[in-house]
Amino acid sequence: MRGLGLAALALVAAAPSLAQPVSKVSIERSNVFNPAVPGEDWWPFQTANRIHFLTREHIVEHDNLLPVGAFWDPLKAVETERNLRSLGFLRHASVDPKFLDDGTVDLRIRTQDSWTLVPQFSLGTEGGDDFLIFGAQEGNLLGLGKGISLFHSQVGSEIRNDLRYTDPRLFGTWNELTTQFADTSRGTESGVRVTKPFFSHDAPHAWEASWARIVQENSLYENGDEISKFDADFRAVRSRFGARVGQIGDTTHRVNLGTLYAKSDFAATSETRAGSLPSDRELSGPLFGYSWIQTRYRSERNIDQMQRTEDYNLGNDFSIEGGPMLESWGSDRDRWMLHASDRQGIPFGPGRFALTEVGVEGRSAGGSVENGIFFANLNLFWKTGWILDQTFVGHLEFNSTRRLDGERQLVLGGDTGLRGYKNNAFTGQRSLLLNLENRLFWDRELCHLVYMGGVVFFDSGVIASSARGLANRVKNDVGAGLRFSPSRSSSGGVVRIDVAYAINEGPGGSRWVVSVRGGHAFSLFGSANRGTRRHPDSALAEDDPSIRLRRR
Repeated sequence: MRGLGLAALALVAAAPSLAQPVSKVSIERSNVFNPAVPGEDWWPFQTANRIHFLTREHIVEHDNLLPVGAFWDPLKAVETERNLRSLGFLRHASVDPKFLDDGTVDLRIRTQDSWTLVPQFSLGTEGGDDFLIFGAQEGNLLGLGKGISLFHSQVGSEIRNDLRYTDPRLFGTWNELTTQFADTSRGTESGVRVTKPFFSHDAPHAWEASWARIVQENSLYENGDEISKFDADFRAVRSRFGARVGQIGDTTHRVNLGTLYAKSDFAATSETRAGSLPSDRELSGPLFGYSWIQTRYRSERNIDQMQRTEDYNLGNDFSIEGGPMLESWGSDRDRWMLHASDRQGIPFGPGRFALTEVGVEGRSAGGSVENGIFFANLNLFWKTGWILDQTFVGHLEFNSTRRLDGERQLVLGGDTGLRGYKNNAFTGQRSLLLNLENRLFWDRELCHLVYMGGVVFFDSGVIASSARGLANRVKNDVGAGLRFSPSRSSSGGVVRIDVAYAINEGPGGSRWVVSVRGGHAFSLFGSANRGTRRHPDSALAEDDPSIRLRRR
């Protein structure tokens, strides 16, 4: 509920006492379609309501951080809303307090379900690669919040069959379970991840454990073409335990410790170019970390999604983690690992804000840097009062790498922010990317099923080796597109149809490129560096099938 935090704080300030206990909690659950709304009483919609399993009351009740007997806290009310929305199968969630004369508070929690059984059949293209996807996903099995999906996808010549099961509240706890198995034309993927996140600012601890094995064929690219292929066998076991150590103002401080074991073996094939086979690598050792987070969330609509409440933290979010990878623990040699990042939001007024990020990660061995990456991102969101609801979006990112692992590349192309060019069109060691979009949103819900919008955009990017300057290789494109978002689905994702024109020459023939796919053309916190920062077992944390199924 937008603005709940400020409203609740005002109510508390006006109340005679901060220590107001919750005396009653009522939960109101609504189905996918509301027959009281004109147009939603049509028989197909009511049939959908009848076959849909409404989210069970105990699922909603579990995520309430203000049960009967707890003292009213406006921040916990906002966190309850965020927790409910993060489940993915609720279209709306709100927590409304009623302050009584006897000094107690009655809470009313209201939710509306999304349609969670989503058959999928899609054909599309992006950056010269055609894709086919079909399958089905159920995100709220029997109303219990569990998810299962089975998909088949073809991207170019690559085939993938993907089975996934998730339980965000395992055995009625805050523990989350993810299991995945995929059979692909490049090999097999399997893994399991169990985690308990910090579900509130004062949660005392969190933990995570995961195992994954990925056996696949990797490719290296140049000018949009595959230039080398090799087999890769990746295994990883990760563990982490985190604890809250204190709070100063609105900033929560945490520490964590964990372990990492990751082994990568590579084997040449008949299509491996001489000198391109990566070296085998084995890492094992303890990790230590520290973080802080300021809880300054803002709820917005029509930013990345359409007519959905989106939560953005404008406070400072800093984390650092590192440790020794030791031969005595099983590493192939002694190394040090480090990852550090800092995110900061900047408010400019209602509907206007910026998100920034800067970070570094890599390893050190024998005094030399391995797989070093420096990254920085700036995102600007600016709602205007023009005709229709419009949001101007600007994205600027810079990446610089040093001695990347042999299987990793810094890449710009159709699927990493330059819509007018082929996928994997440009590779190098440093990159600069600028995306400018004006997103138009039509607030009318077509047939009570779909929201529609449009976009005009300009992309500019450059990537180069360390020995060459960036300015002489700038590539630009312009274009326009349509946006569609299923209003009742659990994902609330955006399907885009873009037509882009490459102003400068690049790999491939025509300068016109048509993209039809789900998701946005660029990532807020890294597009070109996606392949350098992503680990093979990252698929366990990728909830969006549009990302997972088209990953190459």
